[in-house]
Amino acid sequence: MTDFLKYSPLLISTTIKHYLNGPPRPSWNLKCHIFWAKYISLLKSSETIEQKQRASFSFRPAPVQDGVMINEFKIDNKYRNEAQVHLNIILKPFEHVLDPEWKNLKDDGIISEWVQFPNDEWEKKEIKKTILYLHGGAYYSFCKENHRCITSSLAKIANARVLVINYRLAPQNQFPAALQDALAAYLYLLNPPKDAGFEPLNPKNIVICGDSAGGGLSLALGLAIRDVCDAGLPSCAGIIGLRYCSTANYAESQASKEYKEKDVALAAKIKNGPKIWHDSFERPDGRLHLYVINEGLAIPYVSPMLAESLGDLPPLLLTAGGDDRFRDEAIYLAHRSSEPTKYKGPSYNAGKFEKSPFKTPTNTTLEIYEEMPHVFQFMEHAFTTKSYERIAEFINRVINTLNEPLPPSTYNYINVKGELSPLKELHKNVLNWEKIGIVPTIPHEMN
Repeated sequence: MTDFLKYSPLLISTTIKHYLNGPPRPSWNLKCHIFWAKYISLLKSSETIEQKQRASFSFRPAPVQDGVMINEFKIDNKYRNEAQVHLNIILKPFEHVLDPEWKNLKDDGIISEWVQFPNDEWEKKEIKKTILYLHGGAYYSFCKENHRCITSSLAKIANARVLVINYRLAPQNQFPAALQDALAAYLYLLNPPKDAGFEPLNPKNIVICGDSAGGGLSLALGLAIRDVCDAGLPSCAGIIGLRYCSTANYAESQASKEYKEKDVALAAKIKNGPKIWHDSFERPDGRLHLYVINEGLAIPYVSPMLAESLGDLPPLLLTAGGDDRFRDEAIYLAHRSSEPTKYKGPSYNAGKFEKSPFKTPTNTTLEIYEEMPHVFQFMEHAFTTKSYERIAEFINRVINTLNEPLPPSTYNYINVKGELSPLKELHKNVLNWEKIGIVPTIPHEMN
């Protein structure tokens, strides 16, 4: 009732616009239109970051699947500590641009939940299909609760159990806190405590999935697991991005005075270390993102698009809307992963790919859905169901329940009739980008 009263003026105005002027896209019904209006209003509010965070936690975009079971619990901090050991190794070249506060744990564990359906007999199965889900929200908003419409659907359609975590959010907890929590959750699945109710999982039964920033975090986690392989950390079966946001993209910083003062203190430390960023990251007008200081944007575990190589990763499924403002990034990332020798990333990384041990192409499936916006899986639309079905097929392939080889990498465009075709020429224009990872004068033009 409170939610209705809060949004009632928006609901009324959107309904009038829908029937008077028509929907934003021909295939959108009224529910889609209303969802998008509420979503945009939430993003465009002029509140402080803390107020935006509180508002985002109560946002409920779509109904949860009937009959779903939600079992909440905490992942013990010992898994964070284990994750820290791995991260210390791969983040050593970047530690001069990181606030060491991420190592100081302020709570007693990661708030998490299992999303499942009754009588799934998951514990008794030889192949325990498991999805580790990382929610979106630009790294500073949203939570596992408002993603239950997605996670419950994945659990039902993929016939899997879904582990969802509330990773720590920026700016209160900056990079690599979220990555540490994500890696801790993965380690929990590989070596659960005795009272967890399940035996250690085969990593080839695990698929990592996320939307928006959670998609970027999923890929960052995949890179981290790949890069610490010498420590014996096994790779998962596959990675899914419901609209990958692989770069810590521009977001107007509205951090409080406390966080800005920390940046000033960190700046002195940065001057004493090697330069790992492009000149365009040096912005006198302040931060480009709440997740990390500007000088840290090129860290591959912050912006996977800028990694030396996206080869040798588990199979990828990248999904984006045709009208998503981040669509082009997903297209370019798909080509960087599946054709790493051809698409080598930013110019200031010239020569680094040749020295990388990860040159094997990553099996990648890209799907662009016509008329769909950012994270369209929040909407009650036929394409939402279609995308879930495609995700279930991908999971079955990579976990090998179908007992057949993976098809080669593909880049698909799916029209409103549900028909698959190759990408259109307008989609291929992004492959000519020459300024990958360089911040322009006007941030929203960044590619």
